[in-house]
Amino acid sequence: MKKGFTLIEVLAVIVILGLIALITTPIIFNVVDDSRMNAFTRSVEEMKNVIDMDYNEYARGGVVEYKYENNKLICVMCDSGDDLELDFTGEIDGAKGTFTNTDGKITLEVENDRYKATDNGNGKVVTEKK
Repeated sequence: MKKGFTLIEVLAVIVILGLIALITTPIIFNVVDDSRMNAFTRSVEEMKNVIDMDYNEYARGGVVEYKYENNKLICVMCDSGDDLELDFTGEIDGAKGTFTNTDGKITLEVENDRYKATDNGNGKVVTEKK
C-alpha cells in the first residue's frame, strides 16, 4: 500500500491556500497604506511644531511664510531678509507645501504624489488620499 496524497487532496490544499491569499492580500495592503498615510501626517505635524517653536522663539509677529520642498523646511525672508532653513529631521520624499503662521495660527497645505495634508481650521492636520 502506497502512502501519500492524492492529486485531488493536493489540489484542494492549493485552492484553500489561494483563497486565503486572496482574502488577506487586500487587508495587508490597506494596513501598509494606512501606515504610510499616518507617517505622512505625523511628519507634517512635526513640521508644524517646528514652525510654532521658531515663531515663538524668535518672537516673530504678523504673517510669516514657511515652505517645504526637497526635504527642507524654510522660513521665507526670516533671517534679515534671507531665507532660513529650520532644523527638521523628518523627510517626505517628493512633497511640497506651504505653511503660513499668522499671529500664532498656522495654516498649511502639503502634498506629495499620494497624499494631501491641510489644516482643518482648528489646528488639526487632516490628510486625505489623492
